[in-house]
Amino acid sequence: MNVQARSLYASPPAELPSYANLEKPFYHVIDLPNGITAPGKWDLRGRVDDYLGNVDFSGKRVLEIGPASGFLTVEMERRDAEVVALEIPETGNWDFVPFPDDLMTSVREIRSNQMKSIRETFWFTHHAFDLKARVVYADACNLPAELGRFDIALLAAVLLHTINPLQIVEQCAKRASMIVITDLMYPDLEQIGNGIIRLHPTAENRRWDTWWQFSSSFFTQFFGVLGFPNQQVTIHRQRNAIQNADGTFFTVVASR
Repeated sequence: MNVQARSLYASPPAELPSYANLEKPFYHVIDLPNGITAPGKWDLRGRVDDYLGNVDFSGKRVLEIGPASGFLTVEMERRDAEVVALEIPETGNWDFVPFPDDLMTSVREIRSNQMKSIRETFWFTHHAFDLKARVVYADACNLPAELGRFDIALLAAVLLHTINPLQIVEQCAKRASMIVITDLMYPDLEQIGNGIIRLHPTAENRRWDTWWQFSSSFFTQFFGVLGFPNQQVTIHRQRNAIQNADGTFFTVVASR
């Protein structure tokens, strides 16, 4: 690896808070090496392979967009993958839905603190599992060319939060031979027809953090445009630990 490429990668913080002092719960439930099970919103334990599309990660170089607390990073390394995790820059911003300022002024500050906490939980996980994964803080809509090529790009429940999901997929398609997209499934969208996407926020729900609801065919159709003819769609259930109920997801695996 050349010096220019190495400079892209972030170094772990000099000091990490103890588990007791982490400000935000983990995004995924995770069994830590010290015997503690850290609570989170989604519990993928026992169903990870379904979530990841039952892809063989052994020996593969993987670009993970939006690693959150690092649960999937751990699972891919367990499957012998070399992972590069890309997260929002510390000076960057969430793709906020542009509600009026009377709502968003306080939300922006709250979200900035939440993202700081998410980064802390990721680095805590990185240290706890002694991960080899490297981290890049960059814009997923404009991936640094110095990252090079990847065997697989993983976009797991992140595109619904982005204003330009297809631009991110296009960027990944330029650098990866296979793309894995996992997202929540909406049966009514699956029944309507091909290539369906629905705007999620309304004046009433004020969902400032989520832009879209997708059909699986929205992605398969676009993969065809991008020249990824080999496609497989699977449906699976995953546990929402907060609601203590299962949610339905689809995973699309596409390759050249």
